Amino acid sequence: MVARRSLDAHGGCLVSSQSPNTRSETNTEAREAIFISHAAPEDNAFTIWLGAKLAAMGYEVWADVLRLKGGEDWQRKLEIALRHRACKVLLVANPRAVDKQGVRNEIQIATEVARKIGDSAFIIPLRMEPFEAPFLIAHAQYIDFTRGWARGLTELLETLEEAYRVPHNSGDGNAIWREVQLIHGKTLVSAPERMISNWLSIDHLPQKIRYYEFKGQVSERQSQSRMAEAPWPLKPFRQGFLTFARFHDLQDHFGPNLPIKRKAERLVTGFLDDGWFKLGIERLDARNHFSDLARQAFEKLFAGRGLQPYGLSGAQTAWWPPVDVAPTTKIGFRWGDIAGLRQIQGVSLKRQMNWHFGVSVAARSAPLRHVRIISRLIFTEDGHKPFDDPAKMHRLRRSFAKTWRNARWRDMLLAFLHWLAEGRDSLAVPVSSEEEIVLGLPPISWRVPVSLPVEDEVPEPDDDDPSDDDEPGEPDGPSEDDGSEEAGDDV
Repeated sequence: MVARRSLDAHGGCLVSSQSPNTRSETNTEAREAIFISHAAPEDNAFTIWLGAKLAAMGYEVWADVLRLKGGEDWQRKLEIALRHRACKVLLVANPRAVDKQGVRNEIQIATEVARKIGDSAFIIPLRMEPFEAPFLIAHAQYIDFTRGWARGLTELLETLEEAYRVPHNSGDGNAIWREVQLIHGKTLVSAPERMISNWLSIDHLPQKIRYYEFKGQVSERQSQSRMAEAPWPLKPFRQGFLTFARFHDLQDHFGPNLPIKRKAERLVTGFLDDGWFKLGIERLDARNHFSDLARQAFEKLFAGRGLQPYGLSGAQTAWWPPVDVAPTTKIGFRWGDIAGLRQIQGVSLKRQMNWHFGVSVAARSAPLRHVRIISRLIFTEDGHKPFDDPAKMHRLRRSFAKTWRNARWRDMLLAFLHWLAEGRDSLAVPVSSEEEIVLGLPPISWRVPVSLPVEDEVPEPDDDDPSDDDEPGEPDGPSEDDGSEEAGDDV
């Protein structure tokens, strides 16, 4: 029998119409494997993660990290897989990978295979960082992993299945990749560890939410303008607005030209639990309205403390302290056994710019009432004005902090919150002249009975990362003079 093979017009995989027995007899096989080319050992962690995900989806996956047993010619096996089994080659693309001779050799072989089977889309770069593509793959369409591994994987799976129709296999590949993960994984130890989240519990809510309407005929343009400038948070709704504030907090602001009248009020707890039937507000809408009001309250608090807004994609805003607003030295924080020292802004002499830790906030009513604090980084030329180029800001966020570990991000958040709350164990966010949303500090944390040991590794020198050698002491209370704080290595 002569094997019949066809190539999809859009770069699909070669598929044999022979039965498995016939294929074995004629020593021909369908191309059903995915080959991952990567820089070893630098990109081993990502390759193990990706290979395990793909194997779990039923794909046959080959990569250098599969070298489990000694005494076998794995280099030869990999080359055979690349030349004769590979349906697609995934290139883990970043500057270090495309400069490695081993990766370039695999690109060369893959290019020869692509010409042989007539597949111009045989090599699929996975863009991990901006890189200069080698000539042989300059035309290749990449899949973007710079926005996150999960998002990149979603796009990759859709491409493999829908565009290229790479076959799923039911072999033992998944078991092999599980073994690889176990070999490269870390062992849990029976030592308790505290886990600190970025959630602040809402310990106290304002009592009531109120609905006001404008009386008489008013200009929509004028009313919206005055609502945007209101001293307290409010949410436009129907012919008026929702707010926590009482009438006397708003009367002078709107004045005789925009008279208001309170139409209804409801307990905030009932509003969050059940919505507001009288006004036709479902529970989900009620929680969204509350989130918007809480965000406004935070923004007014931030602005009052001198923080500046920076617009992010997706209509989110980061609030950050200019150089003359928050300390440029290390900030000590302590809540019980949670203690440390961290800078939240400084100068990078290497890059000739200032960096600033900032936050975005999001109030949530489920699974428990809390405010989520999202860490951000803002870069300025002089400590006051952010860079105008969004692309440059994005590149800096990815490159500047690439060596920072989770512990640093955690401690910067704790130092920021300690400074914002002036060392207290709660943060009061005013929503009217009489009421506040009160958040508990430190962030919600819990103890787990086991821990994951951190490898003893020497980090790469980083001139932008202040030293961690100092030991946290008892932080001082609020003071007008920050000169007593210990300076960090970056100024």
